[in-house]
Amino acid sequence: MKKETKFSIFLNSVGGALVILLCVVVFNLISSQLKFKADLTEGNLYTLSDGSKKLLDELANERDGDSESSALEIRFYLTKGEKGVPVFVNDHGKRIEDLLDQYKDYAGSNLELKKINPRRDTDEEELAVNDGIQLLNNAFYVGMAVSYLDTTEVVPFFDPSKSPTLEYDISRAIKNVLKLKEDRQTVGVMSSLNVWGGPDPSNPMAMMNRGAPQQPAWYFIRQLQQDLNVERIEATATEIPEDVDVLMVIHPKNVSEATEYALDQFVLSGRKLIVFVDPMALKDEGNNQNPQMRIPGMGGASNLTRLFSKWGVTFEGTKVVADFNYRLTQRDPLSRGRIQPAYLALNKNALNSEEVVTRDLGTIRLPYVGSFDTSKLATGLKATELISSSEQAKLVDGMSSQFNGAKVMDSFLTGSEDGKPVGTKKYTLALKLSGKFTTAFPDGKPNSGETDNEEDKKEKEDESTQIKETDNENHVCLIGDTDLLSDEHFLVQQRFVISENIAFIQNLVDHFGDGTLINIRSRNQNRPFTTIMDLERDAQSKFEGKLKKLEAEQQAILQEKTKMESTGEGSNQFTLSIDPEALKDIQKKELEKRKQIREIRKELRAEIDMIQLWIKLANIGIMPIIVIILGIIFFVSKRKKTAAI
Repeated sequence: MKKETKFSIFLNSVGGALVILLCVVVFNLISSQLKFKADLTEGNLYTLSDGSKKLLDELANERDGDSESSALEIRFYLTKGEKGVPVFVNDHGKRIEDLLDQYKDYAGSNLELKKINPRRDTDEEELAVNDGIQLLNNAFYVGMAVSYLDTTEVVPFFDPSKSPTLEYDISRAIKNVLKLKEDRQTVGVMSSLNVWGGPDPSNPMAMMNRGAPQQPAWYFIRQLQQDLNVERIEATATEIPEDVDVLMVIHPKNVSEATEYALDQFVLSGRKLIVFVDPMALKDEGNNQNPQMRIPGMGGASNLTRLFSKWGVTFEGTKVVADFNYRLTQRDPLSRGRIQPAYLALNKNALNSEEVVTRDLGTIRLPYVGSFDTSKLATGLKATELISSSEQAKLVDGMSSQFNGAKVMDSFLTGSEDGKPVGTKKYTLALKLSGKFTTAFPDGKPNSGETDNEEDKKEKEDESTQIKETDNENHVCLIGDTDLLSDEHFLVQQRFVISENIAFIQNLVDHFGDGTLINIRSRNQNRPFTTIMDLERDAQSKFEGKLKKLEAEQQAILQEKTKMESTGEGSNQFTLSIDPEALKDIQKKELEKRKQIREIRKELRAEIDMIQLWIKLANIGIMPIIVIILGIIFFVSKRKKTAAI
């Protein structure tokens, strides 16, 4: 009877396992046919966004149920079954297919989806070539062409490294074919910095040599040009063209009253203004013709003094914001191993979660940013904070922070008994002004100097057409940094995205348009490991006090050693006075302090490495551990029931 019981338990165990296996197989078969999926990601990254649905609704409205009119056509090219196609490309292609299926399911008959396998030397490959799809590794294609009416938009290559932006790339292509180029929003860019590319201004010889290599336009310009009509406006312009819907003013340095008046009238006409000012623009190296004498940030601060004053906004143009919590860590690729408390790597806690332009962003980088004060805001205007520092920040000299960050960090802890920063507060780094604006030039257009009668007449005509206030509520965005626009502060080696600066800029521009792509762009960005960064920063702060104390003791020993080795007897004469035993003792202390400092730094690296290790282990091992625990509980429970039988 005992043997039979064991045998029956064995049969039950094997049978149970087989039943479970069969259930899993059947469930997978059924779910694959039903295309059932559960999106458990933060922000539902694998579910079609509201922005994409809005675009498809726009398509449906445009066709208005006309079955005879041409549907929007998507031709997706993915090479399958060919040698030389990496496995990750197949996985990447499958994700694109799944996403395009969601577009098709939502749009219905308004969208025609064609999946094409362009194998080498086939008619399908000829179609891919004609559509401008890029051949990769001389082996495969993975790209897309979107056509509607007479307009075609091509994504020549879906880069697997940019998979988080897949939905944005697809929806942007759809939006671009739905809106003809001439119907797109026009963005004007007025800048004193070399954002348009061309000859390198830091190299006088390149400026004189037409055959010298040209710098490309900054990446944000090239990105805006993909979606919008982008128009160059001279930094000294006294009129803004009527076709400009949104104007970006970048580093307005030494701006004339005539230019400020043009900006004033632009805002009062109901059009949208985005201003980037800076107390220390790294890309502004001054006018020194000697490249070796050019220093980043020496070009001076920028401001719109008259307009800001009228709006009741004060911009701190002489000092930058250093932040104890959001400082760049020494392990960051852009830190170059230096302490940089005024180079801010801000996470989502610093971004306004209630505003659409910042709500879903993960990180913003602001090198040597200035701050805004809105305590004396003009009547009728409302200020909304977009980006802010932590509450442990202070204003410091920009150059001192750039070249002596350790001293600035020490200043946070001077007088502190618990290791927490003292004398700090929260600062506004970017904001939006909303409301009814009034002119900063109540007396009319500023005089340009001596004029003849004809010019006097023209000025009087201008005064009669001057706009005194906005008819309706308008919006202006102010950002206290220009370097966030520079390529190196969001791209490393032109490949790896380290911030969402460009997404923020695109959101600002899109916010003043129809806002369709904002929530797509924002939610699909690469998310940095902000938790890891915060833990690393805490670990670093933990050891900074010890390091500071040891380094001070080391400095005292060195001073004592110097004093022992020489005593002064006049301005130019020194008498050597050395006690060999005492000097030997001092040297021994010096070596000991060096050893202690090395050990502290070693402990710091070890702690940071351990933090990263535990996070990796948690991510890798937590699910298997849960399964094992559940398995043990199930086994023990089953055994108890069996024993009871």
